[in-house]
Amino acid sequence: MRIFAIFIAIVIIVASFGFIPTLREQVFTFSLGIKGFYFDRKEDITLFVRNYINQAQQIQTMRKQIESLEEDKIKYQALKAEFDNLHYAFDIERHYIDPDVHLVKVISYVTLGRYTKIWIAYTQTIEEPKVFGLIKDGYAIGIARKENNHLLGILNGDQECSYSVYIGENRVPGTLRATDDGGIIVDYIPAWQSIKSGDNVITSGSDGIFFEGVQVGTIGNIKRENAYLRAEIKVDGVNKNLNYIWLIDTKIPQIIRLNQNNINDKSD
Repeated sequence: MRIFAIFIAIVIIVASFGFIPTLREQVFTFSLGIKGFYFDRKEDITLFVRNYINQAQQIQTMRKQIESLEEDKIKYQALKAEFDNLHYAFDIERHYIDPDVHLVKVISYVTLGRYTKIWIAYTQTIEEPKVFGLIKDGYAIGIARKENNHLLGILNGDQECSYSVYIGENRVPGTLRATDDGGIIVDYIPAWQSIKSGDNVITSGSDGIFFEGVQVGTIGNIKRENAYLRAEIKVDGVNKNLNYIWLIDTKIPQIIRLNQNNINDKSD
């Protein structure tokens, strides 16, 4: 409005003093300068608004691109994790010829916060009493059986997990199981047999769950319990990173069953 008022004043002056050539020339030159200044500012404002709108559109476009990239990154990480797990699992040497060995995927833990029972993806027909062995990184980590038409994995440290083992170079027999407080022991070791702390423990295969010779752990403290010895065991197969594991079907008839009630009734 101020610029417009000044322009009107100039017009009046020009009208009043138009007869004076010099003054008229000066007024005309001054008015051109004001017009130029006005149009320059108008162009600057127009460019500013246009640039602001363009930048806002570019920012919005870039934001969408970033969101798309983040989504792709998450999908990539999930795909990479899946690939790494498969590659790691297949990288383990398979020395097993006679048994059926299946690479299976762990779906989830059965109960949140309890890390000794897992659901396993397995679509083949399972005989009801059949018990499978579970191996990861070359170590026995537990057993698996059918439950409610699904395959349930029961890992070392769970009271429902037990299988036969050998101790030391003399292959002293025993049974791996868990105590009430979550400890893992080898029980029912013949008292007349000689074992010591640090002895290696492997699967015996005598129960048809595993084949013989899968690594389990090493012997710790040993105690005498009537006619048997009981030994603490440090298992080497830790229940973590359970993405893919090996399921072992020895195809051996599993006739002999350990009486679970006797185990639970026995004092720890």
